[in-house]
Amino acid sequence: MSYTTVELFAFGFTAFLVGFSGAIVPGPMLTVSITESFKKGYKAGTSVVFGHVAAETVMVVLLVLGLSQIIGLKAPFIAICVIGGVFLVFMGINLIKSGQENASIQTTAEKRTLAYGPVYGGIITSLSNPFFFLWWFTVGAAFVFEGLRLAGLVGLAAFLIGHWASDFSWYGFVSIFTDRGAAVAGDRAYRIVLLSCGVFLSLLGVGFVCNGFLNI
Repeated sequence: MSYTTVELFAFGFTAFLVGFSGAIVPGPMLTVSITESFKKGYKAGTSVVFGHVAAETVMVVLLVLGLSQIIGLKAPFIAICVIGGVFLVFMGINLIKSGQENASIQTTAEKRTLAYGPVYGGIITSLSNPFFFLWWFTVGAAFVFEGLRLAGLVGLAAFLIGHWASDFSWYGFVSIFTDRGAAVAGDRAYRIVLLSCGVFLSLLGVGFVCNGFLNI
């Protein structure tokens, strides 16, 4: 197995670009990062990513062990869509309720907790999103196996470092921007964000459920 430092760097940087292009697409993780950053400050985005990384670590281990063999099977996709979609709707409704209850940045920040918290939020929004699995069973699997082919565990590490660097950089930026905006915008903007994110999560969840039933 022969490889160079340049090859590893190029491979890791490619993983970073691919991961970043996926991270900037609006989704459940972005929603949770924004709402948590309003309440807990700029570190919330990093906490959400730690939860996301935990979920992805499990996926990588399963892929290496051979879980990628279920690619193309309809039953797992349908189950993930329906179950994940219902959970996203549940999360969205809770956010909408919070936005309608005259939520305050100050009072919410004092509580410092959510039912699931930012780390668990990262895990939940990852595992409840069917496209998380689809990405890992296709693009992610290709990178995992290419990394192993290129340089074994070192190649796999190069992919993971590049991929996770994209998540931390993007969601860290989102959290800092949101945290500073919260200090200026005040409680009214906070409630608008809660409502908007709640509606978005609910609609996204309904879309996942519909997508699942359409594939039956």
